[in-house]
Amino acid sequence: MDRLIARAKSKRNRLLKRIPPSRTSNRAPSTTPSGHQKFDEATGQIYTETTAAIDTANDLDWTRRTVLAIGPDWREQEEVALVDAWKASQHRGVDPETLGSYRGYLDNVRNSRIWGFRGARSLQDVAVETILQSITEITLEGMQWLPIHLVRRIWHAVNKRCLISLDTWLIFSKLLHKEEGSTLKLMRYRQDIAAPKSPLQVYTTPLTSPSFDFITCLSITTECQLSDLVKISSIKNLGSLEIIYTRLNAGSATRSSPVTDRLMRTWHQAAMDDGAFRVLRIMRLWSHPELTSKSLIYLNSFPAMAVYDVRWCAFDLDANFRLHAKNFGWIATLEPDVLGLMEAACVERAFMMRGDQDINAEPVEKAAAHQLRDGSSIKRIPRSEVREFLTRPKIAVAGDAVSERDMYARVQEDMGILEPPNPEIDTTNRRRKTLVRPPLSKHRAAETWEFPLYTTFSKIGELRNDVDLKRAGVEIGDQVVVDNELVNSVPMVSLRLGPSEGWLQDFPYSSQKSMYSHSNASTFSVLESIDRPGGEKAEALAFIRVKAPKPAEKMRRVMSAGAPSSPNGGHIGDAFDVRVDAKKRASCYGTPAKTNRDSFMKRKKRKIGDVLSSFI
Repeated sequence: MDRLIARAKSKRNRLLKRIPPSRTSNRAPSTTPSGHQKFDEATGQIYTETTAAIDTANDLDWTRRTVLAIGPDWREQEEVALVDAWKASQHRGVDPETLGSYRGYLDNVRNSRIWGFRGARSLQDVAVETILQSITEITLEGMQWLPIHLVRRIWHAVNKRCLISLDTWLIFSKLLHKEEGSTLKLMRYRQDIAAPKSPLQVYTTPLTSPSFDFITCLSITTECQLSDLVKISSIKNLGSLEIIYTRLNAGSATRSSPVTDRLMRTWHQAAMDDGAFRVLRIMRLWSHPELTSKSLIYLNSFPAMAVYDVRWCAFDLDANFRLHAKNFGWIATLEPDVLGLMEAACVERAFMMRGDQDINAEPVEKAAAHQLRDGSSIKRIPRSEVREFLTRPKIAVAGDAVSERDMYARVQEDMGILEPPNPEIDTTNRRRKTLVRPPLSKHRAAETWEFPLYTTFSKIGELRNDVDLKRAGVEIGDQVVVDNELVNSVPMVSLRLGPSEGWLQDFPYSSQKSMYSHSNASTFSVLESIDRPGGEKAEALAFIRVKAPKPAEKMRRVMSAGAPSSPNGGHIGDAFDVRVDAKKRASCYGTPAKTNRDSFMKRKKRKIGDVLSSFI
C-alpha cells in the first residue's frame, strides 16, 4: 500500500512540473528576477539593465580607471583547489604550518562566497562588498582608521577582481607595503595608455610625489610637444625616463624630434637651479637625430644618473669618443644589453666582496634576470646584512623557487594565482628582437614593457646600496628581497604613453647582437641609418657611470671637462667602482650563465674582467 501511495505521489509531481506555474498557483510573479534583469511594475515587463562607460575626449580620469572588473561570485579554479586542500588538511589533522604562506592566503579569502558557507553573509562580508562597489571613492584618511587585517582583506578582494587603479594602488601601497606578508604588487604598479588624448601634464601631475612616497618610471613612445617635455623636470621623484621617437609617432616625415641638445641643456639648467632630477638614474633616448655628443657635458648635473642610453642618435664614433666620455667620468659602451652589463657588474662585485672576506672564491653563476611575479612575497633585511647576503657561500640561481617547494607552490607557479590578463601576448618575440634575452619558460611570468627599466634600476641600487637615493632625501628603509633577488626598496609607478609594439618593429635590431645573446656577438657593428641616409651611426650606444659622485665632485665635473685620463679611455671597472689587480682578475673565472656561439666561448668561460673589458 505504501508503495502504491509513493508511486502515485511521484506521478502527480511529474505532471505538476509539466503544467505552467500560472495554472497551479495564484501567487504573483517574483519582482526580483535573477542576474541583471529588472522588473517594471507599471508595464509588467522584464528587461536587462547594462551600464556602459561613455567615451570621453580626454584622459582626465586616467588615475581612476581599471583594466578589468570581475564579479564577486567569480572564483578561480586553483583558488577552489587551495580551499579544498585547506579543508582536507584540517580533517586529516595536518599541521597548517606545512602550507607555508598559503595559510595566510587562505585567511585573506575567508569570504562566505569562496568558502561556500550557507545562509546570510557576515556583516564583515557585507561591509567589504560595499567598499568594493565604491572603491574609487575611498581615501587614504578613511582607510587609515580601519584595522590592518581588514585593510588586507579589502586589498585582496580588490586585487582578485582586478579593480586596481593608480589612485587605489597608492592608498593600499602606502598602508601595506611595509607590513609583514606583503607582495611585490604593493611595490610596483604599471599602466600603459596606447593613445593619449590629453597634454603631458595631465599624466605627469599624478606621478609627482615631493615626499618620495614612490619612484616614477615614465616611458613616452608617442608624439609630444617640446614645451611639455621641458616640464618633465617638475617630476621630482622621476627615476627612469624613456623617450623613443620613430616615424610612427612623428606625425609626418618632415617633422623632427623635439629631443635635442637644447632640451638637454634646459633640463641641465633645471637640475642646477631648482634641484630637479635628483633620483633620475636612467635616461633612455632612442632615435633622436638632433641629439649629439654635445649633450654629454650636461650629464653630471644629474646627481643620480647612471645610464645614458642613446641608441640611434647622432653620436659620432670617432677615434676619441671614448676618451671624450671618460673626461666627464663616463664609460662608453656599444653593448646593446645594458641590463646584462649591470648583472655582470653585480656578479663581479659579489665575487670581489667574497675575496675581501677571505671566503673561498668559487665560480659565481647566475641566470639572466627574469620577470618576477606580482604575487611573490617580499622579505626585508637590514642594510647592514646586505653584504652578508651577497657573500653567502652559495648564490642560488635566479628564478629557482627558494621559498615553498610543495604542491601548493607548484600550483601557484604554474597557474599564476590572481594574475590579471597580460595584454602583451607577444612579449617573448618582441624581447628576442630587442635585447635578445633568453626565452621565457612556462614557469615564469611574461615580461612586461617596464621590465628592462625596472630591473636595471634595481641593479643600480644594488651596486650603489641606494646611497644616491638617500642623499636625495628618500627614505630607503631595509633592503627588499624577492625570490633571492634584491629589488628596489621604494615603491615604483611605471607609465607608458603610446604604443608598446609599433615602434619596436621600426628598428632592425637583428643587425647587432649582444655579448649575452645566443648568437654571434658583434659589439662594434655599425650600420647605415634609415632615417639619416649616408650617416654611419652606432645602433647601440650607452654611457655608464654606476659610481655615484659626491656633490663636490659633480660640480667639478660640470665646470671642467679637462680632467686627465688614460689614453685608452679608462676601464669599465672605473665606472662601476670595481677595481681588481691582475692576479685577482686572473683568478676570477665566474661569469654570468649566458652563452656565445663563438667556438672559443664554447670551450672555456671568459673571465669577468675580460667580459667587462670587451664592452668598451
